[in-house]
Amino acid sequence: MKISPFKEGDAVLILGGGPIGIAVILALQAKGASKIIVSEPSKRRQEYAKKFGAHYVIDPTKEDVVKRCRELCDQQGVHVAYDCAGVQVGLDQAVHATRARGTIVNIAIWEKTCTIRPNDLTFKERKYMGVATFQNGDFQEVIVSL
Repeated sequence: MKISPFKEGDAVLILGGGPIGIAVILALQAKGASKIIVSEPSKRRQEYAKKFGAHYVIDPTKEDVVKRCRELCDQQGVHVAYDCAGVQVGLDQAVHATRARGTIVNIAIWEKTCTIRPNDLTFKERKYMGVATFQNGDFQEVIVSL
């Protein structure tokens, strides 16, 4: 969280409600996210996302994630999207659910090659960044928020 551009009061989208997604929920909750939206197809993981602090949980097999994020964020989209799933459809949703000048943060470890369309980033000045390392104290912040 420390190197992402997240600021207190931002609306966020988390793609994937597994262990990494839950850790992101907890960290963002502790940092003062105004809206934590989670996209997760698994019913069990949806329940965990709600239990651990997601304000909204979207089932991407039943709802349009991009449309729902825009509805929840004054038709602008989220400030930051965190990809914890590592699947193409999720990445595409993250890009289009993020507002102009927002950021997509990749946390997932991808099993397959993905496609990024530069024009989807350029035309709305969206940023894409990867995060794979941690520093002492990073895990402590998540644990303390429990």
